[in-house]
Amino acid sequence: MLRRQKIILALLDRATKPLSQTMFVKLAFLLRQETEIGNDTTYYGFVPYHYGPFSFALYRELEALVRKSYIVKDDDGLHLDPSMAAETRRLVADLPGTAQTAIDHVSSRYGSKAQKTLLRDVYARYPWFATKTERKDLLPATMPLSPSATPAVYTIGYEGDSIDGFFDRILRTGIRGIADVRSNPVSRKYGFARSSLSGIAKKLGINYRHHPELGISGVHRAGLNGFASYQRLLDQYERTMLPRQTVGVAALAEVVRSEATALLCVESDVRCCHRSRLAVAIAGVSGLPVIHLE
Repeated sequence: MLRRQKIILALLDRATKPLSQTMFVKLAFLLRQETEIGNDTTYYGFVPYHYGPFSFALYRELEALVRKSYIVKDDDGLHLDPSMAAETRRLVADLPGTAQTAIDHVSSRYGSKAQKTLLRDVYARYPWFATKTERKDLLPATMPLSPSATPAVYTIGYEGDSIDGFFDRILRTGIRGIADVRSNPVSRKYGFARSSLSGIAKKLGINYRHHPELGISGVHRAGLNGFASYQRLLDQYERTMLPRQTVGVAALAEVVRSEATALLCVESDVRCCHRSRLAVAIAGVSGLPVIHLE
């Protein structure tokens, strides 16, 4: 079992009563924000959503633990399944001492608070994550303005990021649309296949479009083994593939002119991704500058 999943079990193990899903997610969020667990790059990321900080990845893994009978989700809330008590204790005990201390800290400081009180406290101290909440009555008097990206040809890669961390970057930049320029938008990493990516984008108010004709097929990617090989492929893309896609380039140029949109692909290093060359072509048509998001 993954370390972050053991942390989920430990949070429920420390709880003195069943937790609502909203309460549980906020405690998981506070672990990230206020303890050493936040230094773990494999731990859950969070985005602003209906009741403040939310994690799509956390919800997915929570449901998996329910299906495996580690956790019960019923009218009372979330709690550990007694039939798995021995196995759960073994998994929780396997966590390092620093993680145990972090979980104890968050559980003792926040676990007994009423949900409304905890939400108000989280919103006050982490207002960015409250910018999409439906509980407007709990917001602090001063809230950050929702950012709005200036017109440009933005690009972004998701390699090394979680789906929640990725969308938090998008939202903080003020991007309103994603142009997926992968030829084949599949991914073994949760959230980045076309169906799930477009679904999460819609929930967060981000427009998603797929432009497969502007990607590079897997056939051409075979054998890539270093920076030089990537450059040869990108030179070929710029020289022979892009010139055949003038209609697609013009259409995407129109999109980025009308709405702050990021060209999405896999590689974190834009120098090894075709979006770098595509962005230049779109900039030439749209007259906008190119901005590669880190």
